[in-house]
Amino acid sequence: MKKCIIKALFFSTALAAFASCNKAGNTVNVSSSNGSNVSNEIAFVYIDSLVNGYDLYNDEATKLMTKTNQYEQELQSKGKSIERRFMELQSNFEKKLVTPTRAQEIQQNLQVEQQKLLELREKQAMELSDDQAQIMNRVGDSIKNYIKEFNKVKGYKMIMSTQGSSTLLYADPSMDVTQEILKALNSRYRNGGGAAATDSTAK
Repeated sequence: MKKCIIKALFFSTALAAFASCNKAGNTVNVSSSNGSNVSNEIAFVYIDSLVNGYDLYNDEATKLMTKTNQYEQELQSKGKSIERRFMELQSNFEKKLVTPTRAQEIQQNLQVEQQKLLELREKQAMELSDDQAQIMNRVGDSIKNYIKEFNKVKGYKMIMSTQGSSTLLYADPSMDVTQEILKALNSRYRNGGGAAATDSTAK
């Protein structure tokens, strides 16, 4: 389970989190990147850049990757051990170092271990899938709830999400609030410690 898979699955469920953020009243004036005042009702966020740059997402994805690698090493080690003992059994049987009855008993025990290993693999896969879902939910909730706070100040009538030029043919650069949001998210996460974790419970 690689980091890119986590991101791909997050994208499939998170786009709805960046729908319109309504605020009563007239459009507010915001400053564009070149310092001029523009009257914008709509802003957009590059969701791929936002997620990839979010420290919370990267930290959690790294932890999941480490856990995945540990599980893979554990399974490989146990699998090689069983395979080695099967080969030893075959060799000893051919050399008549074990009786047929004893060989059958050892083989049955190894088959039981092999079945338990398959069950462990399935259990670990389910656990990693659950961890991945929790990461997606936590990151999605954190971003969505911050955007609500962000828009209380900005007053956009709609904040759209896009994954790039494939879905956004053209937009004025002054409408791109990705970096502004990303900087604030990372500041909250790093300086606030557990602040990002409480975002999921925010109203």
